[in-house]
Amino acid sequence: MNIESVLSKIRKFEDLVLDSGFKRDVDDYSQSITQTQNQNLVFMKGLSEKLKKELYKFENNSLESDLKSVLRKQTPFSPLQFLKELEEIDNNKEVNAQEYFNAFNTILNRLKKSIQLNENEIIEVKTVFQKYVTPQDNFESEEGQALISLIFSDLKSTKSLKEFSKVLNRWNGTLLIYHSLLKSKAPSEISLYEVQNGSIDVILNIDLDIAIELAEVFKVGLKVYGAYLLYKSKTAKTIIASYLGNEELIEGEKKREELMLNNVYESMKNKVLEQYEVRKTKDNKILNEAIPKKADHVAKVIADHIVKGNEVRLLTEIATQEDDGTEKNDITKEIQIESANVRKLTNDIDEDDRKLLLEKYTFDEDEDEDEDE
Repeated sequence: MNIESVLSKIRKFEDLVLDSGFKRDVDDYSQSITQTQNQNLVFMKGLSEKLKKELYKFENNSLESDLKSVLRKQTPFSPLQFLKELEEIDNNKEVNAQEYFNAFNTILNRLKKSIQLNENEIIEVKTVFQKYVTPQDNFESEEGQALISLIFSDLKSTKSLKEFSKVLNRWNGTLLIYHSLLKSKAPSEISLYEVQNGSIDVILNIDLDIAIELAEVFKVGLKVYGAYLLYKSKTAKTIIASYLGNEELIEGEKKREELMLNNVYESMKNKVLEQYEVRKTKDNKILNEAIPKKADHVAKVIADHIVKGNEVRLLTEIATQEDDGTEKNDITKEIQIESANVRKLTNDIDEDDRKLLLEKYTFDEDEDEDEDE
């Protein structure tokens, strides 16, 4: 595993567990329940609910899996295991306050210890690895490169070398097409920096500006896709049930669902076209042939990647700025948040809806052949 990837996983732990205040809150909860007046079920169960909400977030962000890649001395703390233990005591209708306190206090103490041990080792790893990372100041806006990680979790893409080579070839062509939309300068050959195991993690070294813009397209797609999944998993069923069989209203709802599904792709295509228009004003040498077709291709490949449950990460830390000089939101964190939301909501839709999504957005192999001609 390369250094940037390790540091990216460390940053996730720091963001979710330390900077969010979660570790501090666990300490506070542990201290507060030692006070006699707080050893009642209502208070302690309230703290448990707050804990579970954060632990669900960790699970949706695959925190334990990332920690396994970083830690060697200590066992990564398992959000899922602590969730199960909290659910067990919360669902026990016969437990009294003293029994609940004993169990809850034990869980909190184990959680505190586990987080502290993980943090101690992470500090060691980070101290060593940061010495070997190229400072961000060394990246120039035009000539700099960035590491971007394409993470493949779906079995279809990774089940054989033949299939995986098709996917990588498709991405190679797509990134070249995307580069041509945003820059007139020909790209360097996209270098394969590393392939990591687990869910296959392909790390590419590409133009810095292109990496940032591509991350923005992913963010748009994930946000719109998350909205569709939320609609399908909860909102649609409630709304349709309220129509009490009114066919006209039900048909209207089906039309809205279709439009929302189409918008996953359309929103990304429009974002790519918007990026092209902005770049064109700054670089009039950018080629203007077949722009809609190129944007269409880029959007379809990214939609295919997202709907199959795959992800993207920008491994190079980049501080970008708005036109007025203020610092932009961290695109890496934004994608992480949207990806976690999509992962959670995907589990809430039924199998038929998943099949529909794959049928709608799986990239047609004939389109690969068309691109090669």
